[in-house]
Amino acid sequence: MTSEVLSRPDRKRLEVTRRITEAAAALFIERGASSVSMDEVAVRADVARRTLFNYFESKDALLFAVAAPVLEEAVRLVRLAMAGETVGLGSVFGVCYTLHATFGGRLRLLYAFELAESDRLAALHTEYMVAFAALVERAVGAGQARLVGRLIYRNFVPLLQALEREPDGERRFMAGMQGLVAGVLAG
Repeated sequence: MTSEVLSRPDRKRLEVTRRITEAAAALFIERGASSVSMDEVAVRADVARRTLFNYFESKDALLFAVAAPVLEEAVRLVRLAMAGETVGLGSVFGVCYTLHATFGGRLRLLYAFELAESDRLAALHTEYMVAFAALVERAVGAGQARLVGRLIYRNFVPLLQALEREPDGERRFMAGMQGLVAGVLAG
């Protein structure tokens, strides 16, 4: 059994990177990326400004490091769900739940329209939105896909955040989303 042991400098680099990206994510979510300076990120991460720029050459690079993993995993999960023989709303809600379990509050970055300021993030966000729309369409049919897709997309993160400390949160989330969609479709 081989175990990869990181050197002390590598462990330190990973720790500093984690502190910087967590600080940046929190600030970007709180105030929006365009309202946050690199100096504020350095203060929140408890690193020198020079250290911050040694790790991330620009705010765009930092925003990419914070948001890209969320979007890449979202695309991967949607494609995985699409590969299933049958796709229903449970598949869509399962993607949403898994994303929340993996990223927690960082999911709010999906709603950060400032992602469009970065060509790389805008492309990833578009890829996610197109894939998500296709998954929803496959689950509910073309007639209601746009409405249901918007409904799920706009509500899944707030609902998951409200239920994250509740007993049986996953079941409650699935039931809540199912009820929300059913109520809207019943018209």
